[in-house]
Amino acid sequence: NGATKNGQFRLVHNASKVDCPPDLFRYIVETHVDQVTEVEEVTGRLPLHIAAMAGSTQKGAGVEMAKAQSPHSAYHSKFVIDELLYAYRDGAAVQDAEGNYPLVLAINSGKKWIDGGLKSLYEAFPDATHQIDTDNIRASLKPAFSFTSNFDDGADDDESGGFIGEEAPRASEAQIKRDNHHDSIMLVQKDETSTWDIVGAMWANEEDAGVQMLGCISIEKRVTEGGGEATIIPAAVSGVTAIVNAMKNHPNEPAVQERACSALLALSPSDGKREVSFAASGAVASIVSAMQAHVSDAAVQEMACCALRKIVAQGGAERATVVASVSGFTAIVNAMGAHPGEGAVQKEACKALEVMTGFPDANLPDLPGMQTAPLLQMAKEKFPYCREAVDVVLTRLS
Repeated sequence: NGATKNGQFRLVHNASKVDCPPDLFRYIVETHVDQVTEVEEVTGRLPLHIAAMAGSTQKGAGVEMAKAQSPHSAYHSKFVIDELLYAYRDGAAVQDAEGNYPLVLAINSGKKWIDGGLKSLYEAFPDATHQIDTDNIRASLKPAFSFTSNFDDGADDDESGGFIGEEAPRASEAQIKRDNHHDSIMLVQKDETSTWDIVGAMWANEEDAGVQMLGCISIEKRVTEGGGEATIIPAAVSGVTAIVNAMKNHPNEPAVQERACSALLALSPSDGKREVSFAASGAVASIVSAMQAHVSDAAVQEMACCALRKIVAQGGAERATVVASVSGFTAIVNAMGAHPGEGAVQKEACKALEVMTGFPDANLPDLPGMQTAPLLQMAKEKFPYCREAVDVVLTRLS
C-alpha cells in the first residue's frame, strides 16, 4: 500500500485523501510533519499530490481521471493544499512517478482556481503550467476560475489579459483577492449553503475577518432556524472549532468576537454530546479571552456573559469549574464594573453568576474577595430586573 511505509500507516497521506475535519487535519500535519515530505513507494506521490487529486476517480495508473463531482466541501481542497504547502512549499515542484506536478493533477481533477487550491499551487511553482496542453488550455482552465471577467469570448486574449503562463487565464493580484473575498462572502451568506461548506470557507479564509464574522452569523442562523438536536449537534461537530479558530485569528475584532460568542451560545446545547466539548475545543477560554480583550465593548460583554451562562447550565459543576479556571468569574465581575450603566450587561452578568454559583461541587474563587458584593448591590438598586438573581447570588455568597 503506497500509504504505508515499511508496513506502517502513513497518517498524513491518508488524511489528504478524505474529507478530514480541518482542525484534525492541521493537528495531523503538525504532529507528523516528517510525512509531508515522504513519497509513496509505488506512485511517488507526496500528500500534496494526493490532496490535488482528491475528489476524482482515477483511470488506471495514469494521470487521466474522470472529472467526478468532488465529495469535499467548498474550500476544503484549498485548506488542505494550503496546509501542506505551508509545511513543505517545495512539494509543488515535485513530480510523481509519472512526471506529474500537483498543479496538473489538481487541474485534471476539476478543482477551482481559488476554492480548489489551484491558485496556491500555481503561486508555489508557476513552471508547472508547462505540462498543461496549450492547445486546449482555455477549455482546461476556464472551469477552474470562479470569476468570469477574464473569459469574454469576444475579447482578444492579448488585450484582455490572456492566460497564466504563456496562454493561461490570468488576473491581477488585486482582482484575484477581490474575487476570493467576494466568492467567500457570498458563499457563507447563501441560504442553501450547508454548515459544512460554511465551515470550509471559514477555515480556508482564516485571515478574512468578514468571512469569519458572516460565517458565525450563518452558523447561528441555521441552528436557530433548524431547531432541535438534529440540527445543533451536527453543526457543532464541525462548527465549534471553526468559530474558536475565528476568535483566535481575530482577537482585536470586536464584531468577530461578539458574533462568535453568539454562535457558541446557539450551539451550547451540544456541549458534552458526541465529540463536542466546549472545554477541550477552547470555546470557554476563547469567550473569556474576548471579554478580557474587549472590556469596554458592552456588546461583547453581554453576549459573552450569556454564552457562559448557557454553557454552565448545560455542563453543570464541571463547566463552572472550567470557567473559573480560565478566570471567567473575574471577567464577569469586570464586565459589571466596566459597564455600571448598561442594563443588558448587568442583567446577563447577574444571571451568569446565579447559574455558576448554583453548583456546590464546583471549584469556584472567593467572589466576595473580588469585590463582587458591592457590584451586585449596585445592579440590584439600579436595575429592578436584576434583583432576583442578585438576591440568590448574595445568599449563596453569605
